[in-house]
Amino acid sequence: DLPADRPSGRWDGLGAVSPYAFGGALEVEAAGGARWLGTATALSPHWVLTAGHNVDFDDDGRPDAGLTVRFHLPGFGVHTATGAWTAPGFSGFGQPSIHHDLALLYFEDPLPAGLLFPVLGGALEAGSVIALVGFGHSGYGSYGYTTQASLTDRRVGWNTVDALTPGPGGEGRVFRYTFDPPDSPRSLGNDLETIIGPGDSGGPALVWRGGTPLLVAVNTFTEGYGGRFGDIGGGIPLEAYWGWIEETTGLVMVPEPKGVALGLALLALVVVAAGRRPGRV
Repeated sequence: DLPADRPSGRWDGLGAVSPYAFGGALEVEAAGGARWLGTATALSPHWVLTAGHNVDFDDDGRPDAGLTVRFHLPGFGVHTATGAWTAPGFSGFGQPSIHHDLALLYFEDPLPAGLLFPVLGGALEAGSVIALVGFGHSGYGSYGYTTQASLTDRRVGWNTVDALTPGPGGEGRVFRYTFDPPDSPRSLGNDLETIIGPGDSGGPALVWRGGTPLLVAVNTFTEGYGGRFGDIGGGIPLEAYWGWIEETTGLVMVPEPKGVALGLALLALVVVAAGRRPGRV
């Protein structure tokens, strides 16, 4: 009775020539030896975007001391981060909310030539169909997660944004979508409908326009029962943070970004299972 679609059917095995080649796996090691995995998006040869909570396991809004963060890009090798910034307003996952959960990672040695990047800019809307990219757990909607996070297996799926919810005081937003079963009229179909899993947090949510991937959000959390039909996934729309990204990185956004104050941090990632902190690998 397993569904016709399988985790192996979502695997993006194209490596360097994949349209999602900018999506890489993060391997994070703490000073005490703990290790966890996540996902991130290369924005340029020197900058990578991810979720803030993946370097902030004590939930104080700042990166933990002594982290080593490696960015694994299938077809492009392994690269080590040398610095980072967290988004303004981020105070730790769930401290007091899940909003502003973003971080930028800097690489002094540039990422390899030939790596293509997503278009930066644009707004996410309710009803948008988004591509979700990551290296995290996969499985079956009837049973939940059945695989582990990986440094090599990039998977891709789709979902439809249900709602965008303002943060405390009305600033910042998160988006949410439902992992609908195949017999639901809202489902995109068993070969497309997707939710993220542990290890996917910090990965890109993209809208395809005219054959071009447009980066509109970052995946950061789930709510529910471990990757089963009916669970909720979501993350951070980037519209309110283009100004911060532009100011921090020097990259030019499309369209004109809104100004946001600069903040500081490091980076890594992993998804938030059942609305809690991310699991460690």
